[in-house]
Amino acid sequence: MAADSITIITMAMSSLSTLLRPLARHSLAIPCVTSLAASTNRSELVQAAATSFCSTRSFSSSSVLTSDTSITTPKPQDLTTKTSKDGVTGRPIDFDIAAKIEGSESQILTVRLEPNQVLRAESGAMMFMTDGIDMNTTTGGGLSSGFQRMLTGQHFFVSDYTYSGDSHGYVALGTDFPSKILRLNVDEHGKIVCQKGALLCASHTIDIAMEFTKKFSTGFFGGEGFILQALTGEGDVFVKAGGSLIRRDLKEGETLRVSSGCLVAFVNAEFDVQMVKGFANVFAGGEGLFFTTFTGPGTVWLQGQPPDRMISEIARRVPSGGVGFGVPVGGGGDNGGGGGEDQGGSSEGSK
Repeated sequence: MAADSITIITMAMSSLSTLLRPLARHSLAIPCVTSLAASTNRSELVQAAATSFCSTRSFSSSSVLTSDTSITTPKPQDLTTKTSKDGVTGRPIDFDIAAKIEGSESQILTVRLEPNQVLRAESGAMMFMTDGIDMNTTTGGGLSSGFQRMLTGQHFFVSDYTYSGDSHGYVALGTDFPSKILRLNVDEHGKIVCQKGALLCASHTIDIAMEFTKKFSTGFFGGEGFILQALTGEGDVFVKAGGSLIRRDLKEGETLRVSSGCLVAFVNAEFDVQMVKGFANVFAGGEGLFFTTFTGPGTVWLQGQPPDRMISEIARRVPSGGVGFGVPVGGGGDNGGGGGEDQGGSSEGSK
């Protein structure tokens, strides 16, 4: 009778082992069944059955715990935020979809900002900003950074625009002179050298540095001064260009001579000056003594109406008297009165 019971229990536990085999991964149930088959005592059978059950349950609970732990593992930290040298942190702006340049001869720039994005712009350039846009004006890194920007033609202060709402907002920027707006990517071009005061706005990770001319003659006669504006870092920049804007790609050894003041920006090209040849060209050509020269390989962006040239033309047409439209005020009456008195005096004398 005991032998039959052992056989029945052994068969039952064997079936149970088969059912639990996927959970036990073939490692727990089979040793317990072996111990059951070798048992000759009813107490040993009960103990072996309990051991098998507890071992299977323990393994199953461990499996569930492991699964739950993998599900609740925290996501990796968002690494898309970037920090500028002056400690401003924010997500990069995708200007391909966030920026819109409008206008023809005189353009404006509208930028869409989302939460935790930062747009750094020249102070005084803002046209409008929608609800949720906050403006924070700073020196952008201390007094030294402010003075360095001033030497490159920018303002002492910069304005950082951020959005504090739940969706998005817009900020629009204009230029201080009728200009085209050119977008350039610093990651693509590397260091971009611009004329003084060319920068309108940029990613908050863009740095402004001074670019010195390599030769004394270049700085003194080149028309751009001794200090240019070098833009480095990560992201995009928007620069201003007066009048029509053109781009010239220079091959290896190719030289481009440019009239003073027409430079907007250049990449990789060698910057120098060259004296204008011919006595008549110097004194009657209107271009002065020197051309600005660029030697390839590199890329040069030029403007057709430099602000300084237009201001000079306006100043040249202002009458020397300094009263608006050149209409003499009061001078005609005084002259006429004086002439009348002279005539009256002469007529009295003749009598």
